[in-house]
Order: sequence, then C-alpha cells, then structure tokens
Amino acid sequence: MDIFSLLGLIVAIGGVLGGMVLEGGHPSSLLQVTAFLIVIVGSLGATMVATLPSDLPFAIKSLKRWLLPGKYDFHGVMEKILELANLARREGLLALETYANSGQGDPFLVKCLTLAIDGSSAEAIRETVEVDMHIAEEDDKAGMKFWESWGALAPTVGVLGAVLGLMHVMSVLSQPELIGPGIAVAFVATVYGVGYANIVCLPMSFKLKRHIEHDQLMKSMILEGVVGIQSGIAPGALRSKLKVYLGSHGGGGDKKH
Repeated sequence: MDIFSLLGLIVAIGGVLGGMVLEGGHPSSLLQVTAFLIVIVGSLGATMVATLPSDLPFAIKSLKRWLLPGKYDFHGVMEKILELANLARREGLLALETYANSGQGDPFLVKCLTLAIDGSSAEAIRETVEVDMHIAEEDDKAGMKFWESWGALAPTVGVLGAVLGLMHVMSVLSQPELIGPGIAVAFVATVYGVGYANIVCLPMSFKLKRHIEHDQLMKSMILEGVVGIQSGIAPGALRSKLKVYLGSHGGGGDKKH
C-alpha cells in the first residue's frame, strides 16, 4: 500500500482542519449532506459525461494502482536481462525458453523474449513492442484523465452549490437570524469542491502520471535489453546501454512489473 499517499492525505486534511480550528471554526460545520450531494455526486456525474464508458474500468484500475502500487526495481530487472544475455551468448536464444515458460518471469520481459526466441528480427521486435507500449500507455492515461477531469470539474460544481445556497438565503431575507448560517452553509459547497479537487483528485492524477512514466521507462529498458540480446551485443556493452535507464533508480527503488 502507498503509505506516502495516505500520509499526504492525512497531513493535508489535518492542516486544513487544524487551521480552521485555530481560526475559531468547528470541523462539524463542514458536515453538510446537501453540499456533498451537489458537489461530489454532481461532479462525479459531470465526469461520467466527459468519460467514455469504455474508459471507466481503467479509472477503477488506476484507483487500485494509486493505493497498491507495485515496485519498479530497475536495477533488479537490468541484472536479470544481463543474466539472460550471458545465457544466450553461451547457449543460444533457445536457452531462454526455460525462463520464458517458467510463469514467474516479468510478463513484459517474457513477451519480448518470446518474440526473440521465435526468430523475430530486432526491428520487428521493436516495432511490435512499441505498438503494445503505446496502447498500454493510452489505457493508463484514460484512467488518469478520469481523476484529472473530476478534479477540474469539482471546483466549478462547488461554485454552483454555493450559488444555490445563496439563492436559498435570498428567500429568507425576512428572517435575519437565518441569513448568517445560510451563507456559511452555502460556502461549504465551495470548500468541498476546491478541497476535493486539490487534495484528492488532482494529486492522484499527478501520481498516476508518474507511475505511467516509470512504467514506460521500465518497458523501454526491457525492450532495449531484449533487442540487444537478439542482436548479440556483448553483455558488457549491453550493461552500459541499460545503465542509462537507471538514472536515479540505480539503487533499486520502486516497480517490478
């Protein structure tokens, strides 16, 4: 589980509520079912209007990815590729079938190796895999854009909620004691919209974007490695090529496919 994201949510919400308390406010004043229905449910509906039905599964999948991300072990995957390169150099490409058929290897690496074992040329492997990478990236972006769209729409729907609340206040101008509380309730909708967008939706979309970038970088490294194996590049030279992809991930870090 991504503890860092959950900790960030707690810090953000705690900071907002803590500042509110220091100003003399009370957190219970934010508990407005009407504002929740107008802003959160209303903006969800607007986001669904902006989203293709076929993209909804990717949005749900992206939520799981945000909460339960994998590990991008760039260094570990590089070492596995170099191990396979040494094996192929000694015994030929067919020796890689054991790893490819083990059922425990990295799925993307296995897919690339299978193409190489089947006799595909380096150019054919690159063309086939790059199309696969592009499609996977677009699917991942569809999930990310759902949250990005929700974050863009929620503040505007929050303003709509505030206007509706103020319209209600205008109808009770003959009762001065109701005006102050009515205005306060009206602006809770704006707090919901701006808060939900900037504490939940947009930060989530930003992190998903980074996951997509990491995923594409990992796949590019694997593709380069397998093309190198198929082309018969010496393991030492291949290591130098793959090290470029490590960057700041050289110590091991974050997703094993």
